[in-house]
Amino acid sequence: MAKRGLQYFTLSEIEPRIWFMLTGCNFRCKGCFRPARDGGGTLLSVEETLERAEQACLKHYGQLPSKAMITGGEPTLDRDYLLGLVRGLNAKGFKEIILMSNGYEIGRYDNYASELVDAGVTEAHIDVKAFSEDIHIEYTGKSNKPVLDAVRRLDETGIELLIQTVYMPNIVADKEIERIARFLSSVDNAIKYRINPFTPTFAFEAVTRRPTIEEMELAYKLAYRYLPNAIISRSCYREYPTPPAQETWITVYPDLTYKRRSIKDQEEDRIAWLSRAKAIPKEELIPALNRADVGYIQELTEAITKYSPALSASNRNQRQTKRR
Repeated sequence: MAKRGLQYFTLSEIEPRIWFMLTGCNFRCKGCFRPARDGGGTLLSVEETLERAEQACLKHYGQLPSKAMITGGEPTLDRDYLLGLVRGLNAKGFKEIILMSNGYEIGRYDNYASELVDAGVTEAHIDVKAFSEDIHIEYTGKSNKPVLDAVRRLDETGIELLIQTVYMPNIVADKEIERIARFLSSVDNAIKYRINPFTPTFAFEAVTRRPTIEEMELAYKLAYRYLPNAIISRSCYREYPTPPAQETWITVYPDLTYKRRSIKDQEEDRIAWLSRAKAIPKEELIPALNRADVGYIQELTEAITKYSPALSASNRNQRQTKRR
């Protein structure tokens, strides 16, 4: 079986759980901020990945957690590897296995979605970058037809499904988000939909500015017409420069060395990535970084509180009843 590049594991001190950061991606999103996009890491087989993940968890927690998150990069690139990893986690007793994906490969194959669920995936987070084909191709380099097919096929399995879109002014703005919401509603109006604000900090290309709070609120109101489980999020700001506090996250590298990565460490990692990818000296990159505005994040947090209440038990039960 082929090997995949593993950049690192992340362990949480908020609750026992592990993230797998796999490298490589089939999209070239202009505003990407993930160094894992461009490959690298340590090549490991499924067995080696599982063994090192288990050692990392046992050393830190004294036991295996029940929750695993598989992200990247793009986890679905090697179908056999991903299915083997999920089966292995399932066999080790993980109760929640969450896949974070752009959906493209899942939509290209008729039974990939059902195979993932049969292997043990319990929840999928799919990024729908745009509904309009031309926007999607311009931004990612790929068609969005397989992505939309992936949403349909995953929904048919009955899996817990979260769809995410990044609001990018003048690219993917209110009208485009309304089109996405309308499409999702036609699939299943109980789907959870999260609207994240674009942040130009560390983006591969500064394709646009961050949206205003008013723009985010309008996008939410348009999406909510179709999807009662729509929310505003600050997902793109989750690492920099605001909480959760960095001491709650542990990075474990493939050689099983541990590090509590600070905000400064993450900044340095991303600057190093941009410098390598663009062949630009770090000293030239740093002054151009459009760092997050603490005041903006406070306003965004207030908007989230106002417009994005937690899902009610009735909404969850509605989806479960539909699947019976």
